[in-house]
Amino acid sequence: MRLFGPGALALAATILIPSAQAGETGRPSTIPTADLATVAARGAEIYAFDQAAWHSTDALTARKLPIDVMHAIRGWVVEPAGDVLTVTYYGLSGTTPYAIYVAEYRDGRIVADRVPDATGDRSLSAQAVRMAAAHDVAMAQPFGACVERPFNTVTLPPRPGSGVIPVYLLTPMLKWNAYPVGGHHEVDIGADGTVLATRDFSKGCMVAELPDKPMLFPAVSHLLDPQPTEIHVYLSLWSRRPMIVGTPDNVLWNVDGTKVAKMDVKKAGATRKK
Repeated sequence: MRLFGPGALALAATILIPSAQAGETGRPSTIPTADLATVAARGAEIYAFDQAAWHSTDALTARKLPIDVMHAIRGWVVEPAGDVLTVTYYGLSGTTPYAIYVAEYRDGRIVADRVPDATGDRSLSAQAVRMAAAHDVAMAQPFGACVERPFNTVTLPPRPGSGVIPVYLLTPMLKWNAYPVGGHHEVDIGADGTVLATRDFSKGCMVAELPDKPMLFPAVSHLLDPQPTEIHVYLSLWSRRPMIVGTPDNVLWNVDGTKVAKMDVKKAGATRKK
């Protein structure tokens, strides 16, 4: 979710975030690099879910709900249904989540929203309950933060077959057109609610500042994988600009949204390799 602006920042302040300290050890195994098709699809999924959370946060803020209701919000989950992403902001009754605000996102905008009746059924789906629990487990992991703000989070639905829930912890944007390239992480939560594996997508906290006029995203190096990751796809979609990614062995890649291709550096202008 793009926590940018006073309304969104006020909402963020009401959500309890477990603390994380840099340098802690004892993490589970590392998530392996995915193939390019999976990278492209996952990056697009992260972007879509992030956009749904961002737009629904604005819609929630516009509702001007009572402050005690806003303070009761402990998180949100995004669930797909056809071409609609349903975002549910929830509170906790003991350890049981209940819906406080629900918005439906499609084609770049909120198409419907509602505040469930406090006297009616406000239960979450079984999937949403699992996703909410996975979010909390992921947020408790000891990742160091690049900025003094909570991570933006994207919790994806259980993967078909394995039931694994991927949770992405994303460093938020603090300045307009200054895109955080570093400081992003993934935590995979198993069907039993425990952490299966984690990964860091960078070793540093690089921020790429883009000019207002359209142009390429600044070239970035990525030495942790032999190819770009879903985070590069996400950043390209978010900024609406292609980016060049350098990987080990002096390989260059062009990431243009979900299109990821090696570049031929021998040709003038480093055109795409055919």
